[in-house]
Amino acid sequence: YRWRVRSTVTLLLALACVAAPTVAAADPAPQAPCSPPGSLACPTYERYENPRYGFSVDVPAFFTRKPADADGRGQPFDFGGKARIRAWAMYDNPPMSVEQLYGDWTRREGVTFKSLAMNTWVVRGKDGGRLFYSRSILADGIISTVEVTYAPELADTLEPILARLGASLMVVPGASARAHAR
Repeated sequence: YRWRVRSTVTLLLALACVAAPTVAAADPAPQAPCSPPGSLACPTYERYENPRYGFSVDVPAFFTRKPADADGRGQPFDFGGKARIRAWAMYDNPPMSVEQLYGDWTRREGVTFKSLAMNTWVVRGKDGGRLFYSRSILADGIISTVEVTYAPELADTLEPILARLGASLMVVPGASARAHAR
């Protein structure tokens, strides 16, 4: 009985603290724009488009564009050897379901997070001392992917950049290979 009374009193005190009116704080000072624009701490983005495979993605401007894949499937970008982005696509051949592709992608060693929603999947993890993030979309018989591998010390700083990369990956219906893949 005493335990119940103590628990009830503790709960009521906790609720009173949460529900107690608080003094409204003054509006915080406006945030200064980050500096310098285009840096790791203050990224600006450029849109990479692959018209051959019909996809696009926002890439931080401080990444250096490297030579494209010889077959036109993709484009690598590098940040001083500390992080690498590869935006690429491939035909879904032989044709597999989204669930089968997701299963293949998530069998990779070191996976720490995986998510499947409709025709899109995200996989994160660690491989050989580096972290990785990938988001893929299956549409019109083509798999479009953006993958980032990076040094663990960049994890916190890259998190908002990874969110932007993943959210910006889009397919372009009717573009080149997509129009012929149907």
